[in-house]
Amino acid sequence: MANPFEVAKQAAAKIAELTGVERHDIALTLGSGWAKAADLIGETIATFDATEVVGFNPPAVVGHSTTIRSIRLPDGRHALVLPRSHWYEGHGIRSVVHGVRTAAAAGVQVFILTNGCGGLNPDLKPGTPVLIRDHISLVFKSPIEGANFVDLTDAYSPRLRELARSVDPTLDEGVYMQFRG
Repeated sequence: MANPFEVAKQAAAKIAELTGVERHDIALTLGSGWAKAADLIGETIATFDATEVVGFNPPAVVGHSTTIRSIRLPDGRHALVLPRSHWYEGHGIRSVVHGVRTAAAAGVQVFILTNGCGGLNPDLKPGTPVLIRDHISLVFKSPIEGANFVDLTDAYSPRLRELARSVDPTLDEGVYMQFRG
């Protein structure tokens, strides 16, 4: 099996080639119902089918993104909008985290993930944005390979959550629970 970090480097190089942008600063993976948010953040520089880039699979769910976009933000930085691969699509854990690894290889320092999911709080209606402050994974698989320790203390950045609250102080917070299906 290929080294996933080498595959991510190859993917980042192909993205740089297809976008003409050597380094991206921010990455976004926009979940169900969030795709149009990318239209609001800046000027699209390039859009192409994700399957043109090594390691990206076509989505198995109707409505999920099939493209990669490069967007020039008003401040001159570049955002990379990536599709997501889901665990339940059967591609394996490396595929699920390939977008994150590729973004890191492309120079990204901030990654914003959105998704559509259910919840246990009856006060939250479908479509209600909720900031994630932590997660519990019940997939019993980890993308961390080898003898590595990753400090996840600030995986859900307090700074970015506060920034989101500065836009909408009424945002709720929750803990995301991840299941296999």
